[in-house]
Amino acid sequence: MKLIVMKKLLPSLALALGLGLLLLTPPLGADVSPLTQAVMQAARELPAGGFVLAELADGKTTYAAAGRPSTRQDLPPEAVIFEIGSITKVFTGLLLAQAVVEGKAALDDPIGKYLPAELAPDPSVAAITLGQLASHTSGLPRLPDNLNPANPADPYADYDAGRLLDFLGRYRLVKSAPQPAAYSNLGTGLLGHLLAGIYGMTYAELVAAKITKPLGLDDTVIALNTEQESRFAPPHSGSTAVLPWDLNALAGAGALRSTAADLALFVEALMDPESPLAEAFALARQPVAPFGGKRQIGLGFMIVSRDGQDVYYHGGGTGGFRSVLELIPATGKATVLLLNNDAPEPAAIVAAANRPQPAGSSAAGREETAIAPEQLHAFTGVFAIDAQGRFTAVVDADGRLRIRLTGQPFLPVFYAGQDRFFARAVAAEFQFSRDEAGAITGLTLHQNGNEVPATRSGEAPAIRFPTAEELAPCVGRYELAPGLIFDVTARGAQLLAKLTGQPTFPVFNTAPDRFAYDVVEAALTFERDAEGKVTAVTLHQGGRDTRAPRLDD
Repeated sequence: MKLIVMKKLLPSLALALGLGLLLLTPPLGADVSPLTQAVMQAARELPAGGFVLAELADGKTTYAAAGRPSTRQDLPPEAVIFEIGSITKVFTGLLLAQAVVEGKAALDDPIGKYLPAELAPDPSVAAITLGQLASHTSGLPRLPDNLNPANPADPYADYDAGRLLDFLGRYRLVKSAPQPAAYSNLGTGLLGHLLAGIYGMTYAELVAAKITKPLGLDDTVIALNTEQESRFAPPHSGSTAVLPWDLNALAGAGALRSTAADLALFVEALMDPESPLAEAFALARQPVAPFGGKRQIGLGFMIVSRDGQDVYYHGGGTGGFRSVLELIPATGKATVLLLNNDAPEPAAIVAAANRPQPAGSSAAGREETAIAPEQLHAFTGVFAIDAQGRFTAVVDADGRLRIRLTGQPFLPVFYAGQDRFFARAVAAEFQFSRDEAGAITGLTLHQNGNEVPATRSGEAPAIRFPTAEELAPCVGRYELAPGLIFDVTARGAQLLAKLTGQPTFPVFNTAPDRFAYDVVEAALTFERDAEGKVTAVTLHQGGRDTRAPRLDD
């Protein structure tokens, strides 16, 4: 189990083809790293697209590719251009830090100072600071409520500055900033917009002037020239070709494209004390707020400790791309992994390679301690980690306690005594805590040497656990809109739903033919004909019901 920051299901309702040469190319004449092996394994399951990996260690950079990241057979993998999505937020955070270094702005400057005078936003919004935008502590939502794209396959393309300002003029914070860190594409996009105005440039011009030109990152851009277009990786969602994304006014949240070679130079420069960005990086890497579990956030950088060293990282995702970048200044090591498909998550591959399960850690044969079935119900409930993640514990019809983390399937767990449970599918244990009256008040996940505490925040929802046979009629493809397909699959007794351009999420049975998401407030209801055959699915989200007819098999 791992904690992943989840994206909205649909930006409008709630919110990647070429065949080329198959690549399985580790660096020649070198030992294949565990991460390279993991990338090669993941590529074998890709229906389209491929990975490009850059690893920096001991002053050297090595590249590897797997799958089909490009349709061109003559192109070195490190020269393939990808959308890097939210890794752009690292650039935006650095731009703010550089503005502070240059005396152009201050972290505690209120955004009202840089908004049009005639806008007159609510005082709670005007008082949000630039630093709070960069650290996701502003209290602004993940996405604005007026993001209603004309083309859901390119959801940000028509979200211009006028709509952004319209939202800011209407919005009211529930409470004043700073608030607990909660991921906001809107907040970082707004920061990029404001910084561009401070310098009198477009966001693209500002990135070029302050970062890419000084560092020689010629392929890190928003708009591609003709030659760069020929090196652009075709985006996919599963086996389907999808559109690239244009982020318009929210460019600072995720508009950049880049190569593994450029990003390797970028992280190398960040770790160089003589770099033009050394002073800005020193500011941007300072922890500002907790960000779930043991993570922290600086100005655009996520921060976590691994083996006693601080790791600075960020992931990215657009409709047909996924990416991750991380660097460890204390060791001089860094990793960049780029993919032109919307699954699997490169961050998960990197994390698994960095934390392999220790030999002998399997709990497959571990005996459980007897506990009366009626006692298990005391452990049920929802347990909040932070504003984004939570554990949910329920008891199934067979009297087994099951626990899920937001966005992941339920795991059966087994009693170890003294309010502690262990999983057999992964090396993880859950310790529950009680108050003086004996009531369960929280739980802590113990995994890979980490502890993730959570506080009980509510009652457990009613969850049913159908068999694989009972789920089989729902499996299929359903057209929500032209170019937007729900691909519903089953993995054993877990139903999974994937919308074009978005990750695959588990959905959970709450009533006959109804399945709920836990990453967003949304549900799917399957429709049957008189003979019981599933013919359509309806998405319920945001007060709207959108029907998706089943496509012919």
